[in-house]
Parts: sequence; C-alpha cells; structure tokens
Amino acid sequence: MVSDAPEPSAAERIARSVGARAVLTPSQVLRRLRDDPDIDAVFFVPTVSPTGCAEVCRTIKLDNRTSRVMVLAMVPDEPPYLVEQFYDAGADDCIHPGAGEREVMLRLARALRTKTAMDSLEDAASVITSLASAIEGKDRYTCGHVERVAAYCMAIGRKMGVSGDDLEALRLGGIVHDIGKVGVPDQILNKPGKLTDEEMAIMKRHPLIGHDILKPLRTFHAVLPIVRWHHERPNGTGYPDGIGGDALPLLPRIAAVADVFDALATDRPYRPALPLAKCREILEEAASRGDLDADAVSTLLKTLEGGMAQAA
Repeated sequence: MVSDAPEPSAAERIARSVGARAVLTPSQVLRRLRDDPDIDAVFFVPTVSPTGCAEVCRTIKLDNRTSRVMVLAMVPDEPPYLVEQFYDAGADDCIHPGAGEREVMLRLARALRTKTAMDSLEDAASVITSLASAIEGKDRYTCGHVERVAAYCMAIGRKMGVSGDDLEALRLGGIVHDIGKVGVPDQILNKPGKLTDEEMAIMKRHPLIGHDILKPLRTFHAVLPIVRWHHERPNGTGYPDGIGGDALPLLPRIAAVADVFDALATDRPYRPALPLAKCREILEEAASRGDLDADAVSTLLKTLEGGMAQAA
C-alpha cells in the first residue's frame, strides 16, 4: 500500500481491509521493493501528488526486477487525465475512491490471481530452459552449445534489424532449439563415427519432439518455428518438413547459421574443432548453395571479425 498523504487515515483503512503489509510514501516504496522481492502488489492511494505516484508506478513497471509486481491505484474519474496517467505508466487497475471495501478486495484478488498466473508462466520457462541445459549434458561434446548458439543468434539478429519480442525469441530459441534430443538415445548422440541411416532417422526426429514438448506452453509460442525448423534450409533440402524459400522464416534461418557455425567451431564425436578460416569457407560454400541464409552467414562472419562482445 502506498499513500502520499502525511496522515493517511483512508489509506490505513484500506490497508487493513486488504491485509497490506505496510503503508508507505512513494519515496519509500521503491526501496521496499528492492529489499523485499516477495511483494506481489502495490496499491497507490494518491491524495497530494497523483502524478508523482504515477511516475513511481512507471519506474516499477520499467524495472525488470519489479515489472511483474501488480500495481493498482485509487484514482478519481476527474480530472480524466489522472486515470490516463496511471494506465500509461503501466498500472494494472484503477479504482474509484468511492468503491466499497468488498470491491477493493475483489479487484485486488483478481490482480493477485493474474500475478500468480504470470509467475507460473515464468516458472515454466525456467523449468524448460533448465531442462534444455540438462539435456545438453547428455552429449559430452556439446557443453555450452546452447548458450553459444543463443549468443550467436542475438548477435546476428541485432545486426539484421531484429528487435523486441523477435530478438527475445531468438535468444530463447537458441537455448531450447535442441530440447527434442531428450528423445534421442545417448549412444546415438555420442557415437564417434558416422551414423547409420536408421540412426540418422532417429536423430532427425528431435526438431519434431522439441516442437511437441513446447507447443502446449504459450510462453514458447514464438520459438516454435526455431525449434522445428532450425535444420531446414533455404533451398528446401533440410528436415523435418523440407520447406524453403519464402516459407522458411528469418528466425529459423538465423538459428540454423548459428547452430552450424558452433558445430563446426567446436569438438564433435566424429572430428575436432575446425579453425575459423575453414569454418568461414564451409559457411560461404553452404550459403552459395542455398543450404544457409547468405545474409545471416555474411552477418555472422562480419560479427566474428569485429568480436562478439562488440556486436552484442
């Protein structure tokens, strides 16, 4: 509960009704949020400086550490710009001062249910990314592969103008792109020689397995094309669906380049890591054949020349 009144009797009454931990001034609330990561909601009851409270709300919502804290505000309808200020600052709900205590309780309860749902989605994402890292441990030759692919994806994506949610999808897709390998036996993943046709057929199922694992989770909806199509090729020779051309979106094209480069530049069961000059040669040949996106290959190579840290 947040109030800017010197003697917040109204705020205290509402605080008691909703079970708030404390009544704070706007100048105290940000410090309290930093010190207590378990706070679920902040309820503003501005009486002196609504605009100042709205700016504190904006600060809460723009900070990654507190952006999921639910923010409610008790704001009168007049002047109308006050409600607009709070919603523009990211407030989750605005309540009229004439609302009864039961209405306040019900709207706060709704906000807390939303917070619980958001936390559940975040927990699901954490579990899946942890699972992806654990699955990587099945293959002793690919330690750090998913983190490197994610970093290459981000570097390429930024240089190619990818931003916002698509850039985050690239990062997350890089981490979980091989999650379907949970369905591939260890003896195939770690086989030192060439895979048989039967073994290769099993290996080629991992994009579909990964797609099926993530499809029910709305949090991962944007990464599904990356997971399913990171082995597809612009010329249509990839798997599992054999798509290419305009049907193959940009994000899987970028992920494919990042994935292939990391495979070339690191030790594998069937060969040691290749020098950068050889990696460049192979990537450029693949781009000329249409096996890899030429723009993404060119962008990666320029990025490597400039240094990953400088490009990130």
